[in-house]
Amino acid sequence: MVALLAMAPGGRRTREYLRNMLWETRGAKQAQDSLRRELSNLRIVLELNEASGLLDTEIQRVGLVMDMVDVDVSHLGVGTLWTGHGPAGEFLEGIDLPAAERFEEWLRHERSRTEELLRAENDNTLAPPPTPSEIYGGAVPDARETLGKSSLSLPPKPSIAVLPFVASGNLSDAWLGEAIAENVERLISRFPQLFLASGNSSRLLAGRGLTAQQIAGRLGVGFVIEGRVREMAGRLRVTVSLVDGRNGEQLWADSIDGASDDLWLLQDEIAARIAPRIWSMIDLAERDRSLRELSRPSGSYERYWRASALLRRWEGPALLEACELADTLVQDNPTCPWATSLAAYCYSLDYFMGYSADRAHAYRRGSMLCQEAMWLAGDNVEALGYCAGTIMNLGGNLDSADRLITRALHVFPLFQPTLFWGGWVDIFRGQTERARGRFELALRINPASGARAQTLCGIGFAALLEGDLPAARDLFADAELEDPAFPMTTLGKLAADPGQADGGKMAAFGESGRQMAMSVLALFQRAEHRAQLAAALGAAIAAASGSRAANG
Repeated sequence: MVALLAMAPGGRRTREYLRNMLWETRGAKQAQDSLRRELSNLRIVLELNEASGLLDTEIQRVGLVMDMVDVDVSHLGVGTLWTGHGPAGEFLEGIDLPAAERFEEWLRHERSRTEELLRAENDNTLAPPPTPSEIYGGAVPDARETLGKSSLSLPPKPSIAVLPFVASGNLSDAWLGEAIAENVERLISRFPQLFLASGNSSRLLAGRGLTAQQIAGRLGVGFVIEGRVREMAGRLRVTVSLVDGRNGEQLWADSIDGASDDLWLLQDEIAARIAPRIWSMIDLAERDRSLRELSRPSGSYERYWRASALLRRWEGPALLEACELADTLVQDNPTCPWATSLAAYCYSLDYFMGYSADRAHAYRRGSMLCQEAMWLAGDNVEALGYCAGTIMNLGGNLDSADRLITRALHVFPLFQPTLFWGGWVDIFRGQTERARGRFELALRINPASGARAQTLCGIGFAALLEGDLPAARDLFADAELEDPAFPMTTLGKLAADPGQADGGKMAAFGESGRQMAMSVLALFQRAEHRAQLAAALGAAIAAASGSRAANG
């Protein structure tokens, strides 16, 4: 009973959860009576063992005081408290309730999951991930030069069709346009966030002269990529457009120029530049659309995108709504690693920022969902990235997070989100050179990334920790222009330039910001980095106090 209470979802659902797990074959009244009797027995046992304070009892509710309870399995593969020297044997060994099939199914699942997590905890067989130079084929340039100033149940992912690019000008046939479309399809098919419609079907419908919106309707997809290739005087210009298949609106367009000396090489390069940008445009479009909707999201797709948009607003009420939506998403898609990893990240961000009063519940929920997502993820690089982010937010074992990044990079070396998550893991582990390389490579792959502000902020922290304060200030300023609400940028700006902190800025930082600052400092593994940041933030607080005193 204690184990079930500790691992229950929390809130009003706990009572229904226990009834269904233990007394599913009985009627509602019998199940309620049985629950009441067992809770009474539990209270007696705890009193006999001088542990009655573990129960938080009110007239119509009872629960565990989770600040007094630590479940070792909740740290496995995630937290720093797991030592690997717990009791021998399987999870809840000796416990068996033959008449409760749901409980038995849950127990089999938890035992299998725990065994897998234990194996992963001790698995160090993967080789180091490729370096940025090995991936890209050349040295990664300096940040200022690079950036300038500018399986299981299907996840709720957007669907897309790629049409053959129309060849015109001096091109004698359509082979280049079709080759570019095929290469774009090949690269997009590697993105776990997108569902790609059949290329043969797309080409067949395009050959009938249908519009992009009509083709989207026939194929049942949300988005269409179309483009044109023109050759003039030994130069090629490729234009590409992303069209919303629901209304025919053009969401994004770009053009790419190049010499036509080596058409085979050029069409590969064009496809490599287009594919990551397509994902970013769809990601931004769906997040913006979800926030414009006035009605509550009613399906998994709508819930996923609204939760994904809300968590990036960096506000307490928005994040708590994202947690609620993600919980429902997991209930509806219990074997979907994408849904489970998103929910884990939402709860971990709640814990990290200190938004909700019950941080113990946020930690426990985020940890258990992260374990579930890691168990389900397989080679889903998107889920592995969210799990790495969750481990960071929970103040967990960064070596475990680094192993997830390594695993994901072996699956898809040029996946921009994995490089992003890996950069932040490296920042907190003190590997600033590799962090900068990963961040910069992520932006070279996709300069229009929806996480551009957070990536610039990461490079700023690398510069800050290496003592390059002018570069850090410039990078944090650029990051703030991209996303003024990202709290890590505010923290970085205060640390890079304590003398500019004033009372208004510190007040705007808020209590959750101060809670986050404490969480951030605890993440840095190198003592000199913790001391450096603590001194800088202390100076910022002192400067702000002096500013307030001077202003009366």
